[in-house]
Amino acid sequence: MSSHEPFGTTAGIPLEAHVEELRRRCEAVARVQGGSTHYLEEVRLFRAYAGERGLGRVSGDFPELSRTPDDEGNEHQVWFQSETDTYMKVTWPDFFGMLVLYRQDEDERASPIAYLERWQLHNELFGDSVRFLGTLEKDGRLRLIIQQQAIKGEPATLAQINDFFTGSGWRRFTANGEVAYFDPERQVVISDTHRGNLILMDDGLLAPIDLRVQPLTGALLDYVVKACRI
Repeated sequence: MSSHEPFGTTAGIPLEAHVEELRRRCEAVARVQGGSTHYLEEVRLFRAYAGERGLGRVSGDFPELSRTPDDEGNEHQVWFQSETDTYMKVTWPDFFGMLVLYRQDEDERASPIAYLERWQLHNELFGDSVRFLGTLEKDGRLRLIIQQQAIKGEPATLAQINDFFTGSGWRRFTANGEVAYFDPERQVVISDTHRGNLILMDDGLLAPIDLRVQPLTGALLDYVVKACRI
């Protein structure tokens, strides 16, 4: 059991429930406006929600933050938690990753809400158990904290990655110059499927660990269906 178990489901609320409520709030705003919520609106909605639910943490809640990160990437700083065999990932200040696809009038950055939805879908699609631990804020800049089980193995080859997805019914296409895959049944798209993000385990199975995952609707869904020639 994690030493951060009280934060593992942020005071008893699982990641799925956070995402469901945040999306409900986005849909309510969208109905009033007669359109979709944009990046800054979703940041505002998330901040209000986090304040209501007491999701803010301080660095002292996480002893790992007192030492140099074990790894850094485009989206996170990462600390290994040896006592639980997990990784704690903290987003860079005011950056929550990128969308797989976006409209011309839309920000290419993922909002905090889209970021959490990504991990909820990651859990659902790939059997992961990512937990949302809360938020950190310094000088008005927001960071989100998640916890993910460590996976042992080696980076999969590009051929193995392609077989992993296409063999399960995902359709391959190109999005913004990158390889992406589309699940026509769930209407979900993924990208960032480079070798470092899929691990070949000792049992021969592949484990995705850090993919961009995004549900599609409307014009973006139509675009991908055409791109995949479905």
